[in-house]
Amino acid sequence: MTQKEILLHNVAAKFIMSEEINIELGGNLAEIKCLQQLLETSKNLKEALDKDEPFDKIVALLKEKKLITKKFENLSGISWRL
Repeated sequence: MTQKEILLHNVAAKFIMSEEINIELGGNLAEIKCLQQLLETSKNLKEALDKDEPFDKIVALLKEKKLITKKFENLSGISWRL
């Protein structure tokens, strides 16, 4: 992993854990929008797991995250680790 990928994953982990972050990320509009969807879906999944939401909801979020992850990886060339 490159330094930029490590930084991106560190920032993403903080976002998912609801920690404060202050950083500007670059990229084309499609990559940024896809990253935003991926981060929000990942955070929703974490919150659903924390709240012990019904299994069906968790499975739906996992499927959504998997689709968005594949799209993000295709757009950016970055392997998503979270």
